[in-house]
Amino acid sequence: MTARDEIQSELAEAFSRDDELGQAYFPFTAVRTLPGGGAWNPDTATFEPATESYTGHYWRSKFTFAEIQSLDLDSADLKIGILSNATEKVPAVDDVLTLDGGRAARVIEISPDPLGATYSVRLRIN
Repeated sequence: MTARDEIQSELAEAFSRDDELGQAYFPFTAVRTLPGGGAWNPDTATFEPATESYTGHYWRSKFTFAEIQSLDLDSADLKIGILSNATEKVPAVDDVLTLDGGRAARVIEISPDPLGATYSVRLRIN
């Protein structure tokens, strides 16, 4: 078992148990606008963009002091973590995630850990 597999397995197990990290793990849905044409909408006389949806789970995270100093953060920015094996697709910049409570947020930045087991995602509330 690789280090990545071991990290993902241990975290997935901890997140699945309410007496461990399960209470800090939340579902999300996401929509990605695809490049290229979509479908013609005769009612609005416009092309609707093509989209695809995916789901996953996340935990809330916090910005480090270095990130606060170096990033152009907005007061509506959030940081979340995602297990790479707990999402149907890897989030991409400009995807819109709907978080717990119905808050919609756009992906501003995504960075994997060195092993690729988790992703750190910076979001901006729409």
